[in-house]
Parts: sequence; C-alpha cells; structure tokens
Amino acid sequence: MRLGTASSANECGAIAVTPGGESGDPASPHYNDQAERYAEGRLRPVYFYPGQLEGHTERVYRPGE
Repeated sequence: MRLGTASSANECGAIAVTPGGESGDPASPHYNDQAERYAEGRLRPVYFYPGQLEGHTERVYRPGE
C-alpha cells in the first residue's frame, strides 16, 4: 500500500492505493482494479467523513438490517 496523509485542526485527509485491489476474490471486479494505479503512482483519496462518500459507493452495509 502507498499512503500519504495530511491534517489540520478541523479535518484530516489521505491518499492511498492498494495494489492488490479491495477484494481477495479473483472473480471480483475489484480484485486487481488498483494495480495499474499503483504502478503509475496515482493515489486515490481516502474518505474520512460521510459526506465524502456520496457518489463513491456501490453499496452500504448496515449490520442487523
């Protein structure tokens, strides 16, 4: 994983990439979807706040629902 961070008194931020993707399942579209980004050093934003997730999620998991 490559990671860069920044913070201030009111918020924090980071950029990162996971070369193996976000899934351990070879059949998943996310199995190696970050490999090219890793090789090129193109890090993606890491979202810390709920409002930052809008437009960037495929599904939401809520335990117990």
